[in-house]
Amino acid sequence: MAAMSESTPLIDTSVKEFNNQPKIQFRRRTTLFKSIIVPLVILIILTVYTTANLIKVDFSEHEIRGEDGVSLKLPHFLSRPLSVRIYTNNIRFDNVNYPDKGEKSWTRDRKKQVVNSIDFHTGSLGHANVVCLQEVLYHQLQDVLEGLNTNADNEYQKWSFYGIGRDDGEKAGEFSPIFYKRKDWTLLENETYWLSETPSTPSKGWDAVLPRIVTQVTLQSKINPLVKINVFNTHFDHKGRLARKKSAQLIVDKMENYNDYPSFLCGDFNTEPSDQPYKVLSGAGFKDSRLSVARDFAYGEESTFTGFDKENEITNSIIDYVWSPYYTKSIDDDEDEEEGDNVFIGLSNYFNSEQHKHYKIIIKQFGILHNFFKGFYFSDHRPVVATYEISRTSLFAEEENLRLS
Repeated sequence: MAAMSESTPLIDTSVKEFNNQPKIQFRRRTTLFKSIIVPLVILIILTVYTTANLIKVDFSEHEIRGEDGVSLKLPHFLSRPLSVRIYTNNIRFDNVNYPDKGEKSWTRDRKKQVVNSIDFHTGSLGHANVVCLQEVLYHQLQDVLEGLNTNADNEYQKWSFYGIGRDDGEKAGEFSPIFYKRKDWTLLENETYWLSETPSTPSKGWDAVLPRIVTQVTLQSKINPLVKINVFNTHFDHKGRLARKKSAQLIVDKMENYNDYPSFLCGDFNTEPSDQPYKVLSGAGFKDSRLSVARDFAYGEESTFTGFDKENEITNSIIDYVWSPYYTKSIDDDEDEEEGDNVFIGLSNYFNSEQHKHYKIIIKQFGILHNFFKGFYFSDHRPVVATYEISRTSLFAEEENLRLS
């Protein structure tokens, strides 16, 4: 019955052929070939070679400098914005034994709409998508992956994922998986931590009722290899107040100086904006995407948790979030505003990071999506979506210099 109670919202109070031609024509073509086509081909080869060698260099670990040592601007094609859409949803575990009032079968009903929602909202051209799910049992993970890849033209177009079960670090218990497409992203690193005093092993932490985890991946864009991001996906305990606070602190500590790439954190935090864990995260410099877009321009609903009872739908419950780095700007912010060294001092830059000198992030969209279709809820949580433009503006000064002739 403990699993049932997890569905209860927490209102915490306390990615050529020549044909036989006349001789003269052949000579003319030969002259044309030598005078124009050959140089053109050579130019193309040199361009491709140069570009390929540029891209093979790990720019995130070098700084481009001129002979005078002054930093140079990145080429336009390497500094263009990458559109990244992050979709997060607690899909509700396959609760066969103790379904809530109004809760439909996962196999018969809910899985189709879960897959449809993800597919529709990540199907836009131009986005590199990342999908984070919570409360996912192993067979549900397989259902979602199979559903999303049903219409994929080839392996390159398919979704892949990283995640492990929280009970044994393999397949047992709920997953908090992170999905991405191979055409969009290269997986550089992945890891899972348990939200406890022993984060490297399966365990429950503090006053938590159940084992809780945070799944982490480092992804490199295939469109612009200069852009690398970290994505963290988690699900906080539904009962333990201390566990939620400590979980927030543990995640903040894990992210401190982890690497030089922007980090995004999302999931079901079982935490309202007025609660202490929210304050820990916001105090560490994370920006709540819900608040980063003006309310009039945000899409969809107000609450992220609904329950399954349509007649008594839960309102005003915000416990699911997408968090972004401290220097994230909204589209309303002044694009020409100069960012001096002192702009991000204090709580807005908890790690005293200089990341804002090398990356630019603008949130373009935010929405809390609908979860009630065809007469039933596909989950007791609504999906939360945020779309960002991520640009690499310069390279890291502290790394080895790369001189361009």
